Amino acid sequence: MSNIMTALREIELEQRESTTQSRMHLLASVPAADDFSALKEFTAPTALQVENREQQAVAHKPQPGPEALILFANDYSALVERVIRVIETAERERQACLAAEQRALHAESETTRQALRMDGLERKVRDLESESDRWRQYVEQMISLLESLQPSNAR
Repeated sequence: MSNIMTALREIELEQRESTTQSRMHLLASVPAADDFSALKEFTAPTALQVENREQQAVAHKPQPGPEALILFANDYSALVERVIRVIETAERERQACLAAEQRALHAESETTRQALRMDGLERKVRDLESESDRWRQYVEQMISLLESLQPSNAR
């Protein structure tokens, strides 16, 4: 997904650069601020004048020949390759995200299973400790009973 965003940003930057170059061309026709006489005579170009300049610039450009078509085809194929790479990258990232979600679900279920097992083991330990206490008390009572049964002179 981030590669798609990167490609879109690159395209946007290229468009901004083209717009900036057009604006720079317009600014070049504006007289310097310290030339007041020229500023008085200067009027901002109308949209029609700007369009005429653009048409003249296009008219003075050499007509595209086979080399231009080859360059256009190369640019187009490069763009197609970039789009394909972006799509493939997005698909890989989606697959990685799905795999990570599956691992997370598996880990969560394993954690739940281990927690239940641990609860059962803790219960068993408590039961064994209480049984051990009961046996200790029983043994102490038996020892006490044996001591009371022994004749007092054996002591």
